[in-house]
Amino acid sequence: MSYDSDDMIEKRKRRSKLRSLRNLLIFLLIVGFCGYLYIQRDAWIPKLEGIGGRYDSVTQNDGTLAEGNFPLTISGSSSYQAALADDTLFLLHDAYLSTYSMHGDAGDNRQHAFQNATMNTAGKYVLLFENGGTSFRLDTRHKNVYGKSVDNNILSGVVSDNGTVALITESGSYACAIVVYDNTGKRLYQRNCTEYVVDLAFHKDSNGLCLTSVKVENGVVQSTVTSITFNQVDTQWTSMPLETLSVKSGFSSNDKFCVVGNTACAYYSSAGEMQGTYNYNGTLVSADLENGKAALIIQDDQKRNTSLVLLDQSVSSPKVLSIDSTAEEVRVCDGDAIVMSRGNITSYDFSGTALATVNLDGAYTSFLKQDGYLFLLGYDQIDRVDFKE
Repeated sequence: MSYDSDDMIEKRKRRSKLRSLRNLLIFLLIVGFCGYLYIQRDAWIPKLEGIGGRYDSVTQNDGTLAEGNFPLTISGSSSYQAALADDTLFLLHDAYLSTYSMHGDAGDNRQHAFQNATMNTAGKYVLLFENGGTSFRLDTRHKNVYGKSVDNNILSGVVSDNGTVALITESGSYACAIVVYDNTGKRLYQRNCTEYVVDLAFHKDSNGLCLTSVKVENGVVQSTVTSITFNQVDTQWTSMPLETLSVKSGFSSNDKFCVVGNTACAYYSSAGEMQGTYNYNGTLVSADLENGKAALIIQDDQKRNTSLVLLDQSVSSPKVLSIDSTAEEVRVCDGDAIVMSRGNITSYDFSGTALATVNLDGAYTSFLKQDGYLFLLGYDQIDRVDFKE
């Protein structure tokens, strides 16, 4: 009996020692981990502060709709186009080109007779052309500069900051033709093209163009860029084909050229050498491009994920952000990417940091941004809200 009691006591002592040793080891591990965190504090504390700062610094706009002249009501047909140029809001209706100030003050109502009219802007200039017709015109906020007709139906057109107009037209003997006019209506250049041109982008000094053409090779759509100047017959360079259908293109400030396609985005050097390609993991919902900065909304149906991809004049360091699945449009304005989702608009810089947001009550299909304002385009009216970043 005495032997059993002594044995039980020894067992209890051993268990007690083991518990004490285990607790000591746990304590030493905690102390060691805390010591490591303290030593490495300069590395991890700024990251935590950055996370907090990133969300705290997002400007929350209240979404109050402007009053006074707003909303602007779209009379007649609800089909309209809107664009901003030279601190002026231009509205293209079936029969009129109307102008408004940033505060909604009505300006001109200029009549046009175009069927299927389309509008593009750059700098202070507005280009109107008859899609599928032969007429086009150049306007500013002050007046109609000129109007002209071409020999063949117009397929597309762009205008540069200095008012140079480039049109893609049909051609009887070729796939299409390019016709270029200066800001007085004088013809500068004409070129017949053996492949279909889907996009035009002016050189920075407006003395030439990059033409993006498409063809199908072995069942694969390919886009090719050709650079031309208006004072010579020969091309400057032609790129290698890119396996995508180009939807938008343009130059950056350092003369890189970017092509945004429906399945991939690529950058080229000033000599036409491909510098990198970004292939999409999903379907392109919306894309925009400004000064070489490309913003893409990509929807991956398999992963049920919607992403905002930000490319800052290169594909080497893409920023990929998970965003609301209802995101439907992105614009690049003043170096930031602005995303419209259902009931919300949020802006991001190209490091991926959210800058500002505003909640929307109405049903809007698109938007424009300038001078701290968002112009919200609805079915039959246009609202304006403040958008401070």
